Formats: sequence, C-alpha cells, structure tokens
Amino acid sequence: MTDNTKKIALCNYDVALQRTSNRKIRCIPFSNHLTIANRNNCFESRVTQRIVNIVRYCTRLDDVVRVEETLNKILLLAIGQWPYQSSRTSHAIVIVIVTIVCTQIFAKLCGMFSYIHDMDIVIECLVPLMVDVSGMTKIMNSVLYVNEIRALLDQIKDDFYSLKNSNDIKMLEKYADSGKKSSTIYICVMYILTVAFLLMPLQPLILQVTNVTRPMLHRVEYYIDMDKYYFHILIHGYFTAIICVTSIVATDAIFVIFMRHACGLFIITGSRIEQAIQEIYLIGDVNLPITKDTAYRNMVQCVHDHRAAIRFVNLIEIVYSKHFLFHAGLNMIAMSVTGVGAVTKSNDLSELLRLIAVSCALLFHLCFECINAQRLIDYSGYLHTNLINLNWYNASPRTKKLVLFMMMKTQPPCVLTAGGMFVLCMETFATVRFVPNL
Repeated sequence: MTDNTKKIALCNYDVALQRTSNRKIRCIPFSNHLTIANRNNCFESRVTQRIVNIVRYCTRLDDVVRVEETLNKILLLAIGQWPYQSSRTSHAIVIVIVTIVCTQIFAKLCGMFSYIHDMDIVIECLVPLMVDVSGMTKIMNSVLYVNEIRALLDQIKDDFYSLKNSNDIKMLEKYADSGKKSSTIYICVMYILTVAFLLMPLQPLILQVTNVTRPMLHRVEYYIDMDKYYFHILIHGYFTAIICVTSIVATDAIFVIFMRHACGLFIITGSRIEQAIQEIYLIGDVNLPITKDTAYRNMVQCVHDHRAAIRFVNLIEIVYSKHFLFHAGLNMIAMSVTGVGAVTKSNDLSELLRLIAVSCALLFHLCFECINAQRLIDYSGYLHTNLINLNWYNASPRTKKLVLFMMMKTQPPCVLTAGGMFVLCMETFATVRFVPNL
C-alpha cells in the first residue's frame, strides 16, 4: 500500500469471539465491505489493535478457565454436573450415582427398622441417612438448574471479555483467585473430615485386633451373610460416602466462584463511580452539554454495571434459594441428632469421634455458606457507602439525579435467602449455633 493509492475496498473478516461448547474462535464475515483510508499507519493500527484485543481476550479467558475448571471441574465431571459435558455422559453418571446411593439408603433404612424400638440405634442411623439425602439433593438441584448454572459461567467469561481497563481486570482476577483459594480450602477440609470418618471401621484391622466384631461404616441390613461379604458391604459404604461428599463440595465450590465474581462486580462498579466523580474536578464546568459531559456518561455506564451485577445475583438466588432452605433445615436436624448421639455414645470413643467429625463437617458446611452470603451483603453495601462519601454534589444536575437514583437502589444490599424465609448471613449462623441456657 503506497501513499498515492486511492481508497481500497477490502473484504474484511472480523474475528467474533463466540461462546461455543468447545470454546473455539470462529471467523464471521461482515455482510458488507469496509472501506479503509489509504494510510498505512491506519491499516496497521487497526490490525494491531485487533490482534491485541484477541490476545487480551484469550489471556483473560485462560485465566478464568484456570480458576473455574481445574479442581472444581474435575469434581463436577466426576458427578456428571459440569454444565458443558455431553448430556449423554451426564445422564449415565447420574444414573450410576443414584443407583449406588439409593441402594445404600435402602440398606440403611432396613438396618434402622430392624432396631426401630431402640432409640439410640435409630438416632445413630439417622445421621448418615441425612448426609446421603443431602448429597443427592445437591445433584438434583444441579440437574434442575443446569441451564442457569451454564448461564452464570458464560456471564463470568463475558464479563472478563468486556473489561478494557487493566485495573478492572486485575480486580476481577483478584476475586476469582480468592474464590479458587477459598473453594480449595473448603474441599480439603471436607475431605480430611471424611477420611477421618471412613478410617474408623478399619481401626481393628490396623491394630490387628481379632477378638472383636468387625465394625461396619454404618448400621445396614442387606439380608445376607454380613461376615462373608464384609468387605463388599464396606466398599459399598465407602463409595456412597465419597459420592455424597464429592457432590456437596463440588456444588459448594462452584457456588463460591459465583459469589466471589459477584463481589468483584460490585467492587468494580464502585471503583468506576469514584473515577466518574473525580472527572468532575478535572472538567470544572458542571453545565456542559450532554455530548461532552463524560462524567454523566460514565455514571450511566455505572448504572448499567450495577444492574448487571444485580441480575447476576438474582440468577444465583434462583439456583440456590430453595436448595438453601432444604439444607438449612436438614443441617439443623442432623446436628441435633448428632448431638444427642454424642451424649448417648460418650463411652464409645470411636463412635464418639465419628459423631464429632460429622458434627464439625455439618457446622463447617453451614458456616461456609453463611460466610459467602455475608460477603455479598458487605460488598454490595459498599456501593451505598461509597456514593454517600463522594463529592457528588459538585456534579451536573443530570449526574446528581443518577447518583440519587443509585443511592436508593443500593441502600438495601443484595442478599441470598433460604427460600425467601430468612437471609443467609453470619448473624443467622450465630443464631443457629447459639443454644441458650434453659
């Protein structure tokens, strides 16, 4: 291309980054030709900018994929709940899991009804039954809301792609990394408690004690020779326990990713509001026309960002609200039953330790959910405090109206509820674990 070249019509192909199941980049042609001026630097700048945008997008996409799809993806794939895996594979895994867990639940029910007149044994059988039901409901909730979960993951990737400011990108990546660390810690703690629980029946074998009855993982009844098929029954119980715990931690870990991303969206919106207000001092004139009022245009964008963050939180509420209500009630019953069982089994050290491990896991699970819900309340409320503290009264009249509108919109913070009955937060957790002296 030379300087004396006239306008050249170029059939240009714009790289459209579309979400596909295999995340490939496809090229889509424009319907019309683009006419580009005959300047070499103009053409090169456009090509360079396009390449930079593609590289930045791929880099951010790789970052978010690493955050979301490492350990958490493996766990969700294992239980057939990764939203992007084929439906045939997912259904096959769910059928196998349901078969294993339901047969174990049936054996536990038979074992409980065999000693229905002994309340201590009934209480002992209730806790593992509740854990199995908890794991199954986690899977069923993911199956019912698989489209919404996929939409949340797609929205996270879209948010990373739409960001252009490097500070906003770093801020969102910071909260994504924080979510990954929190979910990893949670997974490790839950599996450590599970291993401690699973090792209890192996204690006589490890210590080589031969004059005692070999203990079962749970009180079950298969109506077969229990001594002859001891290891088969034990392995069945181990598989069920691992499946249920994996279902719980995998679904909870992806919940953390969603919550941390929502917190990051609110922080980015607050940062953009600060930048919009600071531009007022740089301009100095509050009576600018709307086409030149950059502070107003930036505030309009902040309103759109805030509404997008609220929509993201509302989608999380749709996915997890009923699920939280069921599990909150189940956790309370399970902890109460476990406490009664710990009192009645105080003379049996191995059984007492096993019940303590279950109680700690249940309490930690409830605390984990309440902590993440509390973070959402804190970070969404940060916007209201930030708006009050800024010198927004120096802005143009149109900007003031937007600020007042946002103040009203941000005054009630975003919350997650358990079926709309109560708000998940640390106050709720403290109320649950506090037992008054009667």
